[in-house]
Parts: sequence; C-alpha cells; structure tokens
Amino acid sequence: MFGKVVIKDNVYIGCNSILMPGVTIASNTLIAAGSVVTRSTQSGTVVGGNPAKMICTLSDFVERNKKYNVGTFGMNINQKKKILENISDKMLICK
Repeated sequence: MFGKVVIKDNVYIGCNSILMPGVTIASNTLIAAGSVVTRSTQSGTVVGGNPAKMICTLSDFVERNKKYNVGTFGMNINQKKKILENISDKMLICK
C-alpha cells in the first residue's frame, strides 16, 4: 500500500508512533507515543492509541498540565538545574 503522508505545522509525534499511508496530520496536533495513526487528524487535537483516536483537544491538554509547568523556558542549563533540584513534590507527577 502506498500513499503520501502530510504533516502540517506545529505537530508533535511521540516516540514509536506509526503513520499509515495516506493520512494527513493537521496543524496543532499532538500524537501520543506508540500510536498507530490510521486516519487523518483534526486540527488542535491530542490523539493516541492503536488505532489512534481523539483523546481531547489540545487546549484541554494544555490546561490540565499547566500545574506541572515550572517555567524554565529560555533559561540556561544551570538555571534549570537549580530550579529542578529545589522543586516541591507537589509539582511532580506521581503514579
């Protein structure tokens, strides 16, 4: 089977994901690690699974995960290290 895979702007594709022939990954899409994408995605969504299905909107994902943002964007490695070494346990994901 042959088909062109189109990947639009601002897309994240997780490790070990498989994109099947003929799919289009729309702009602002996050594909979870290990997903098998068999159909084209909608813009602004998070998809995952085998076969990949929509999990939530990208804005919902960002909102749910804001509490884990430690604000290190733009800092150098030493500044980031200092912040991460002193972070409270509440900021860490525990499963």
